[in-house]
Amino acid sequence: MPRHRGFSYLMVLLWVAISGVMLMALSRAWLLESRRERDTELIYRGEQIREALSAYAAVPVSTGRSRAPERLEDLLEDRRSGQVVRHLRRVWRDPITNSPSWGLVKDENGGIVGVFSTSPKVPLLGPPGTRSYKEWRFEAGAGAEPAASADAASVPSAMAAAPNGQAASP
Repeated sequence: MPRHRGFSYLMVLLWVAISGVMLMALSRAWLLESRRERDTELIYRGEQIREALSAYAAVPVSTGRSRAPERLEDLLEDRRSGQVVRHLRRVWRDPITNSPSWGLVKDENGGIVGVFSTSPKVPLLGPPGTRSYKEWRFEAGAGAEPAASADAASVPSAMAAAPNGQAASP
């Protein structure tokens, strides 16, 4: 009988080691999935804001004011035409930084023509050549560009984003 001592202890140690490796691999998969979900949400929210900015600019106004909003909140209730027009249901938080404030792309008159996340991290689903979320812009009037990842087939197809603040070509 003395030859079998410690066998259970070795099996428990082996089980703990294998469990640790499996949990580490699983946590990496969860982290990657979480980043994909945030990127997908950024695409959705950025696209909604881009479309709202385009709709805001398309409203005819009789005053000589800028055709771009001065604040994102102006997209919630647009009274320039005499009627209340709601271009955006609400101003969403930036899903990457979880901050209520977005980076704003402004025109020469100070009006908002686009938004971007202020995170310096590298996106998973961003356009090719995008080195950070700051370069991934959602601008009014920009054309759609396909996602950079094969997993992006499940995300909305219209991504008006381009690196370095340039409008994506249609």
